[in-house]
Amino acid sequence: MSLEKDDGAVEKLMEEGKKKLNTEGDKYDELNKLELSDHTETAYAGMGKEELMKYANSPFWVRLRWLLFVTFWLSWFAMMFGALFIIFLTPKCFPSSKHEWYQKSPVYIINASSLVNQSNLNERIEYMQQLGVQNVVLTSVFDGDGDKVINFFEVNKSLGSNDTMKDFIKNLKAKGMKVILRLVPNHSSKTNMMFVRSVLKEQFFNNFYIWNSGSSNGTQHPINNWLSVTGESAWSWDNDRKQYYLHTFSADEPDFNFRNEDVVNYFEEVFKYWLDMGFDGLYLDKVQYLFKDKDFKNDSLSNKATSILPETNELLSRWGNLIRNYSGVLIVSDIDSKDTKGINMVHSSVTLTSNFTGEQLHHAILSKTTMSSSSWSSWEWVCTDKPNCWKNETIDAFSILGSLLPGVPFINADPKLFENNKIPNITFIQSTLKELRSMPTIEFGSFNAKLLNNYTVFAFDRVMSGSESLLFAWNLSENVTVLNLNSFDGIPAEVNLSLCTESACSILPPPKSKVNSNQLRLAGESAVVLTF
Repeated sequence: MSLEKDDGAVEKLMEEGKKKLNTEGDKYDELNKLELSDHTETAYAGMGKEELMKYANSPFWVRLRWLLFVTFWLSWFAMMFGALFIIFLTPKCFPSSKHEWYQKSPVYIINASSLVNQSNLNERIEYMQQLGVQNVVLTSVFDGDGDKVINFFEVNKSLGSNDTMKDFIKNLKAKGMKVILRLVPNHSSKTNMMFVRSVLKEQFFNNFYIWNSGSSNGTQHPINNWLSVTGESAWSWDNDRKQYYLHTFSADEPDFNFRNEDVVNYFEEVFKYWLDMGFDGLYLDKVQYLFKDKDFKNDSLSNKATSILPETNELLSRWGNLIRNYSGVLIVSDIDSKDTKGINMVHSSVTLTSNFTGEQLHHAILSKTTMSSSSWSSWEWVCTDKPNCWKNETIDAFSILGSLLPGVPFINADPKLFENNKIPNITFIQSTLKELRSMPTIEFGSFNAKLLNNYTVFAFDRVMSGSESLLFAWNLSENVTVLNLNSFDGIPAEVNLSLCTESACSILPPPKSKVNSNQLRLAGESAVVLTF
């Protein structure tokens, strides 16, 4: 077969193949177009404006929109006011107390015989609780006459036995009371067997007390010029021992020799004994006289040889550690707390004359508040002229003052308090003071004292953010005065009259009334408490 014939056949076949492919391609394109057209959807154009407005203005949809709108804002305001309600009406969260139990409640100093062996003991305890008193200091517990102790390990016979005292302490503590024992370690009674044996120079007791032979220039006389608290010589001659013995107080109360370690150990055993009996702590009174100058130097303006020597602070720190190990507290009197470690509280009274001035009161209070390292003092008021030198309204004002100052009031129970087994009625002042003292402001609030109206009015405020504040004002003059209290920051024009003494109440509206802080009329020698 020739090559040319072959070429013609090939071309013919290729031409026919192209036609066939083109025909099949056209059919495929048509099929695709058909399938796409079958599945294509027409786009939704939505409602027209006129149709939409027709539905929007329908009463049903209008009411529904307003209902949703009102519901949203009501819910929003409800949540907002609910949050404000929680913020303002939820009880305030004040700091946890920074003071211990012996610093919170007033301390009630009472002769043990006024409570022990009384048939209506529970009523007496309830009365003290109504006063807000939870801490009691018992005095005159020991065998002897007051501070003239015959035996430091025995109770006074008028109180029964030691077991009686133990049961009595349990009873008080069961009622939620804390019981502290007052003890004067400085001296004993002359009839105490330790002194009797010291007179006889028995070996162990020979130096239990402070003895000195004195000096003689033809006549026998003491070695130095030391005086007792009564202003007489602090030395008395003992004919049996042929020596002088020292007594800071009366001649019937010879002083112990605390430079003798046996004496120190003896009193530590005494402390342990009473703490084991159930007392919650000890109040050691007159401790400033425990040590005297070992060289018996004369007292002078520059040298106080008979009180508050450095050895005193060292011994008290030692005793404080011992008592703390027995879970007890140690309260002492009339020393500088800054120099002593291990002591829980130092108590000292504020002494004033019967006709004290506002300046004297102001100075005494500021001296004590600045002297305390914690600014938490104790408050007890003593007249230097004579017992009971202040009238009842002055005593009421002092009670109010001591309860509202930063610190804890020490209250000496009136000897006639439980006379004839009668329980006194709670006075308006006593019940109100209990309420005021429960305010967080008393524990945490600031303290700012001033003298007003030509130094005749003593006033101070106690202020704390987030808690009710108070202001105390005492007119020390004999005449009615008008007070403007604007000098105290933040005091409003109108304040609440919470408490007033008798004369103040007589010319003021009833307690709980509103009074004007810019023109407050205050009767002579009267006091008020205002809250705001």
